[in-house]
Amino acid sequence: MRRSLAVVLLICAVFQVAAFAKPKKKDFNNAPKEVFDASLRTAREKHVVTYVDEPHLMFTFETGTSALSYGFVANASVEPVDGTKSTLLINVQHKNSGKSASFSFNAGDRMADKFFAQVTEELARKTTQKVAEKPEAAHVDVPTNSAIAEQISKQELGVVNITSDPDGADLNVDGAFVGNAPAALKLKPGKHTVSVQATGYAAWSRELTVSEGSSVNLKATLTK
Repeated sequence: MRRSLAVVLLICAVFQVAAFAKPKKKDFNNAPKEVFDASLRTAREKHVVTYVDEPHLMFTFETGTSALSYGFVANASVEPVDGTKSTLLINVQHKNSGKSASFSFNAGDRMADKFFAQVTEELARKTTQKVAEKPEAAHVDVPTNSAIAEQISKQELGVVNITSDPDGADLNVDGAFVGNAPAALKLKPGKHTVSVQATGYAAWSRELTVSEGSSVNLKATLTK
């Protein structure tokens, strides 16, 4: 019984020390704003930032959970030292509210030390995370509007030779008036609708596909 009680008291003492651990700090030979920006970028990349007080160089972030821990809440602040130097302070607390105890002994200290190292890397712009090297993409020449227009203009048009009965009927291509029959219509390759109209006669229309360099004959016989 006494042994069990002693074990419980020991565990409680360890958790009490962890809950009220002193803030960890690291000195940098960088201006306070530089250290703050690097720290905030690191926290946003690695963890979840929950509060930012930029004028006072302070922010709060939370870490994820692990097999032995519910994670941590960390308060970070940057203090100026001699103008050109600064100190980064981190106060780490366990996220055990409403949950069973966490057995991550000294994990908060390890997390803080790792964060200091990551901030140092960020300041130096030299991350230790390996990045897969990809071959440089080949340059692709994007055609200008004039080049596209020139390419279209070089397409060989198709010819539609059209006559009408009665002669002289109005010709429309894709809804636009183009002249009177008979006529040789030069059209771009693709689908077109040719319609023929004359006063006192029912309208006549055909849908056809014009091929590049083709020649087609049409005769429109109109009925009253």
